This record gives sequence, C-alpha cells and structure tokens, in this order.
Amino acid sequence: MAGRPTSDWLPRVLFESFLIVISILVALALDEWRETRENDETVRQALLNFHSEIGQNKSRIEDSAPFNQGLLDVLQMRYQEGDVDSVNEFVNMVESYSPAVLQSTAWETALATGSLAKMDYNLVSALSLTYSLQGRYQAATRTGMDDLMSPQNLTPDQMNLAVFNSVRYLGDTTGMEAELVAVYNEASAVIRTALDFNEEPAAGQRLSLQ
Repeated sequence: MAGRPTSDWLPRVLFESFLIVISILVALALDEWRETRENDETVRQALLNFHSEIGQNKSRIEDSAPFNQGLLDVLQMRYQEGDVDSVNEFVNMVESYSPAVLQSTAWETALATGSLAKMDYNLVSALSLTYSLQGRYQAATRTGMDDLMSPQNLTPDQMNLAVFNSVRYLGDTTGMEAELVAVYNEASAVIRTALDFNEEPAAGQRLSLQ
C-alpha cells in the first residue's frame, strides 16, 4: 500500500474489518443460541423424567395405602382390646405391611448431569422437598420394620409394647404416605407449569397429565 493515498485503501480495510467483526459476532450469537437450545432441551427432558417418575411413585403409594391404613386400624383395635398374645400372629400381621417401592432415578440423573443448575430456583426447591420427603419415608420403612422385628421385642411378655410400637410406626408411615401424595400433586403442578404444555411434546414424550 506504500505510495497509495490513504483514501484509496482505508475504506476497504475498514469494510473488511467490519465484516470480520460481524462474522465473529454472528458466530458468537449462533453458539449462544445453540447452547441455549441445548440447555432448554436438557431441562425439558429432565422435567419429563420427573413428571413420569413422580406420577409412577404416586400411583404406587395410592395402590398400597388402603391396605396399610386397614392394617393400622386393625392393630389399633387389637391394641385397645389387648388380645394379641401370639408372637406368630403379631409377626404375620406386621410383615403384611406393604410400603411402596419408590424410584429416585430422575433426581439422581438430574444431579449427575447438572440439569438442576439450569432450572428455576422455585422448581428445584419443590423437587428437592419432594425427594427429601420420599427419602425420609424410605428410610423410615426400612429401619422401622427392622426395629419391630427385633428378636428381643418378639416375646409373649413384650407383646403389648410391640403392638403399641407397631401402631405408632404404621401411624407415622401412613401419615407420610398421605403427605407424599399431596407433595407429589404439588410437584406435578409445578412441573407442568415449567414445561408449558401448550407446546406440543416431542414424539414419544406425550404424557398423561391427569
């Protein structure tokens, strides 16, 4: 460019620089748009997983709850009447208790993939509360049954205390089952709002929202 007037080459250099800047900005915008789309899809898939799993867990609770409540009622009546004298009868009654087997795969997957960090705080809070209560229920049903079936508690002279403890245990767990159903309903409503079901779900992802 030596010897050429500035007015000859400067406009072209400025135009080329402008094109380079525009190209960089467009590339950055496309990368941001692509990342946003990927994040949105990751969150949407995680929410679909939560919606499905919470619905299944709720159904399992509702399926087992009537029998468990009936068992609690029977044990309360037998305790009040003081007519449980047989260890075998007591064991058969308590072992018929059927706690729901609940899944937490969606929560564990969301933690592992970082999906929760991309969700709204209130949504994450609702999901955390849901799975925290579910975890306490599962822990209670495991340890509580072990305590009730401890050999030192299964003697004829301990039957009255054993029945009392079983009534208290079943009262706690059936209460947690009722609470879980309510929390599942609330979490499902929050998830439906977050998913915005006014949009058409992807193929194979259509869910029943009842």
